[in-house]
Amino acid sequence: MLTIIDLNDDCLLNILKYLSLSDHVNLSKSNSRFFEIIMDQSKAIYPTFHTNKPVLYYTKSAVQLFRVLNNNVRTLGVIQGHYHDQEELGNAVRDFRILSETRNKINFRSCWKELPGIDDMFRFSSLRSRGYLSVNIPSCLCYMEEFFRLIPNLRELRVSGFAKCSESVSVIARCFPQLDNLSIRGASLKNPSDFELISQIKNLTKLALNVGGQNSLAPLTKLTELRSLYLESMLSYISAREIIEIIENCRKLEFLYCYYIDHADQPHSSIANIFRAIKSSRDPSTQKPLELYSYLDPPLSDDNLIDNAYFVYRRL
Repeated sequence: MLTIIDLNDDCLLNILKYLSLSDHVNLSKSNSRFFEIIMDQSKAIYPTFHTNKPVLYYTKSAVQLFRVLNNNVRTLGVIQGHYHDQEELGNAVRDFRILSETRNKINFRSCWKELPGIDDMFRFSSLRSRGYLSVNIPSCLCYMEEFFRLIPNLRELRVSGFAKCSESVSVIARCFPQLDNLSIRGASLKNPSDFELISQIKNLTKLALNVGGQNSLAPLTKLTELRSLYLESMLSYISAREIIEIIENCRKLEFLYCYYIDHADQPHSSIANIFRAIKSSRDPSTQKPLELYSYLDPPLSDDNLIDNAYFVYRRL
């Protein structure tokens, strides 16, 4: 006697199109063949039409399916503004894992074409064991808040691209209070309130930011659990004073990357002061040496300030 399982994949796919979302969930949990079809054909089953609302790159059905099937994503990558699918930070900075090599990564779905077609924003590839999900959105992070609220226990968020708005950091702080690893690259953060909001995510141990305004880093001194800090500003908005305050308050730091620090008109004296701050605020008997990356040669007259028991200085 033939059963529905004996039908070929095309027939089963046509049947699935007429069933409800709850039916899809039940079938995918009860039989691996249905599960595989749903995963392989999610684009056909859950199409996204962009005609009327081009900023909403996900369907209600796809989000519901994502929620119902017991999501356990640990790492979320968000690419904004039709930014090309590249993970540059992981390749450039040793301290960050190269997530593209993660075993259970969900496959990328291209949504950054000039004229979006009928594409899902994301595609499920290993629903039972995934750890990393990457999504592409064409505009503001705010449009993702509904989706973000489905994964409140997220631990790692990587945002890249050039479409940040004034509310992006607010959305991150509201939706992901348990983050321990946050990377916001591409557009620089310019609002002092953004840094204050980030400082309220108390569990952060790794942080990477592009700095776009002066005198904005003081709130980061509240992140006492930080072990890794990556700061970049092409317009020298990172002051030596702010770096010293971070070193003195964030005692658990093991990795500090600054490009580049404004040392004013006395660069060697300025960097020597940073070295002194490290030695006066750290205890080599209980702490690993701080790995400090910056772009200046150390002051020749103060070579004795470099003590590998306290820190290792690497010129960029």
